[in-house]
Amino acid sequence: MTASATAVRGGYATSAAAAVATLFVFAPRTDAIRFVAVTGPVVVVLLVIAALGALASRTGRPALFAAVAGVALAASLLQLAQFGRDPNWLGGNGSTASFLGALALAFGGLWYAARNGARDSAHVSRTRRADRSG
Repeated sequence: MTASATAVRGGYATSAAAAVATLFVFAPRTDAIRFVAVTGPVVVVLLVIAALGALASRTGRPALFAAVAGVALAASLLQLAQFGRDPNWLGGNGSTASFLGALALAFGGLWYAARNGARDSAHVSRTRRADRSG
């Protein structure tokens, strides 16, 4: 089963947002435009999320959207648990946990849309075959 066109477009857009967010690594720490704390390990996590999201969009498999949502959720919970403690493996703060959580919610919604889009298209295909044969 493959995803609906809406889920695919949304997947590409969300993957692009994750990739573009890596540019916050270049923002000065005191700058007002740095609303997400992005450090070296977070850049790697965001690039992995972006690559997996693009792969999910390319293949249209709902399971891949769920996997990307799981990776983003795991990273978000890891950052949330380690915020303000030592060691902080990702090196982010609450804004990083929030952004990763938002990515997890977005990819989770795309999983739902892809799953229902694939189910609807399979139903339409069965209905068309039944109409032709009968």
